Amino acid sequence: MDLDAWVGRSIDDICGNGFHDPAANHCAHFVCHVLGLSFPFNCRQFVGGTAPAANVRVHEVFAECPKVGKWADADKDRMQLVFVVRKDVVNLATKTMQNIPQKHVGIYSGGKVYHYSNTNDRVVVQGVDEFLQRFQNLYAGDQGLFFGHVPGSSLQLSVDLTAASVPAGARAFQLRKDGARWWAKLAGAPGGAEFLAGVEVMQPAKGFYGLHFPASAYYGPVFDPAEHASAIDQWAYLLDVAAACESKGRMNLINTYDRARFTFGFYQLAAHTPRDNLILYFRAALADPDFRRLFPDLELRGGKVFRLAGDGSATDLEEEAYDPAKGEHQLRRFMAYLNPNRTTIDDQEVLQAARMVWWANENPAANRLQAQVASQILQKKVTQRYQPWYGLDGRLDTTCAIVADIHHQGRGGRAAVKAALSAGSEAEVERALLAIGAAKYPTRVATLKARLDGWRLAGKMGQKRYHAALNEFR
Repeated sequence: MDLDAWVGRSIDDICGNGFHDPAANHCAHFVCHVLGLSFPFNCRQFVGGTAPAANVRVHEVFAECPKVGKWADADKDRMQLVFVVRKDVVNLATKTMQNIPQKHVGIYSGGKVYHYSNTNDRVVVQGVDEFLQRFQNLYAGDQGLFFGHVPGSSLQLSVDLTAASVPAGARAFQLRKDGARWWAKLAGAPGGAEFLAGVEVMQPAKGFYGLHFPASAYYGPVFDPAEHASAIDQWAYLLDVAAACESKGRMNLINTYDRARFTFGFYQLAAHTPRDNLILYFRAALADPDFRRLFPDLELRGGKVFRLAGDGSATDLEEEAYDPAKGEHQLRRFMAYLNPNRTTIDDQEVLQAARMVWWANENPAANRLQAQVASQILQKKVTQRYQPWYGLDGRLDTTCAIVADIHHQGRGGRAAVKAALSAGSEAEVERALLAIGAAKYPTRVATLKARLDGWRLAGKMGQKRYHAALNEFR
């Protein structure tokens, strides 16, 4: 990173969103634009705009650093953040800094500190001692220097595409790109065959950047409800009709191109949702020693997934961050661990995809776990949401399956579903439910209907009814 190229530039040059107020403190604003740190609260949330966003608050940047400490204990060979603030307002144990006006941050690299001088309204560079003395003179009280590792740095992996260096006991993969296709092979496995890990898709107009499996490239194990019904009962068939629409039941399906950053499996478990979907799968999978060999840097602590970095820091991948632009909480760290950059395709993203695809291809236990986790998710939604919303007690399993699929895809709201459930006979109700979103998603609705009709003919659906008290079908 050429930090010298920033010296002398004003915030007007740096921020494309127009947050140029000369009366504001732009030290964190500058640092976050340089390092691409857009977590809330950022300049785009504050003033609007469409350019890349950057956080604007020093204490929020401090809290996001995976490792903090006194400057005397910093690794001076490492590029990192350096904070100057009154000593008594920092709690290193809780990684918090009080939000007082007199605080500052810069980027340390090669013995120098690059920071934004609000007095001069430009980026300046100083030695560490000069940097501290500057703020001892400006600020009230006894100032201290603290280091912080760059937010997100603890989630970055060093990926060797040849897998020449394999940690003891870990599974590593050789990765090879051929056109838009990425191929992977388990390292150290004589005779092991290459497998398709994903196909690149780049569609800026749709905001798609990442890997996926186009339908023409589908392969691998398929979800068979008959194999799982003994463990999860009738829920296997409700899952199957949704899976037919989502993934054609492919257990190894990955998608890293949309806002969820990483989606996996036949039920398309997404990485961005807290306490739901893919994080639940990782929690359960980490009980399997073979899965831990795929992800040797992950461990469960207090039931949550943590990433252990080489410097000894532990990052909680389940910490929730609120995204006001989308009005939802997200697992931003988990997303970044699986797919570090939303708009590029990098080696870490490919490696994580290869790990998950191989796991589904080679391990039947992995797919049993997929079915169990998906069933738990669906059961929870039915009992905690759909039953209170719609009074599904006594409804046919086929009706419940359509309701669940509407919400799983998001093609209709509660008012439309309520109206359809009042349409008359059971056949009329299902026709009304299938009409929801059919104009916009005709293929999905047609696939859903065909799957339901097939299971009716086979005698597997259309006979059992939902019993809300037991949350099961009889």
